Amino acid sequence: MTLARRGKVRLSPSGNALRLKLFRFALLLPLVLGGGVASAEAQEWRDFRAARPLGDVEALVIELMYAGGQLDASASETRLLYDVRLRYDAERSLPRRDWRRAGRTGHLRLTTSSASEDWRDADDATRFGDPELELEDLPRDADVAGRLDLSLNSSVPTDLRLGIGAGRARLNLGGARFTALELITGAGDVEIGFARENRAAMELLSVKSGAAAFMAENLGNARFRRLEFYGFVGDVVLDFSGSWRSSAEAEIRMGLGELLMRVPAHIGVRVRRSGLASLSAANFEKVGDYWLSPNWETARVRLEVTLVAGLGSVIVEHG
Repeated sequence: MTLARRGKVRLSPSGNALRLKLFRFALLLPLVLGGGVASAEAQEWRDFRAARPLGDVEALVIELMYAGGQLDASASETRLLYDVRLRYDAERSLPRRDWRRAGRTGHLRLTTSSASEDWRDADDATRFGDPELELEDLPRDADVAGRLDLSLNSSVPTDLRLGIGAGRARLNLGGARFTALELITGAGDVEIGFARENRAAMELLSVKSGAAAFMAENLGNARFRRLEFYGFVGDVVLDFSGSWRSSAEAEIRMGLGELLMRVPAHIGVRVRRSGLASLSAANFEKVGDYWLSPNWETARVRLEVTLVAGLGSVIVEHG
């Protein structure tokens, strides 16, 4: 089941609701960060690996919750369905892997819990399967100095959901076969890129970013039909370069910070903006509530953007 079928992330359109979420996040941030700091004298580093042969699995759903540290993800041409390598502090956290099959669809869930938690009584991270997942659902009890490497088979259609509490993430997802992608990050530095074209049409690319520097590159290669980006605080770069095959729509909501959108010259762009943030879009024409690129009427491929920005600035570079 794709994310699009499970349901879209619901975002409140009102400015008051956006400010309320910002306030809630301000209260949450110390918990996200504080839960991930381990004392130097109480660390027991261990390595964990989970991998599975490709077999006859025809589709894959991955749900991964990672409290913090360095996360790297990429596509692979090997015969493994997935390969997860985790370095963690056993004094503070324990990894858990759950695997099941429904027909020829595999479901992998990887989470971390407090080292003192009894898994038999744990909630088993069932909220992660909820399409209404919020930032406060991110784990906060693992060490931010850990590392996780995720490799995915590039030939298997995959729905990927990643929750990252804090730290640094580098997601090199080009050449995979993603049908849906959801990323939720609390605080840190996140880069996502599609250097090569996604090998499947992506129903939904959804991002919720807390207090983070966020960069997405070559989004035109992602082949998304709909992009949802929800940013609380931080500097955001959305680069839509790539091999566009069809038109798409994007819903972008920013609380506080700067947003830079880079769109290739051959893509027609129409932006509908609301909120207090300034908008700079050179050579765009304002028609009613919309800002139109010079080639909006004639472009074969178009990007239609709904933009809600609270405070800060938005820059659209077209060319």
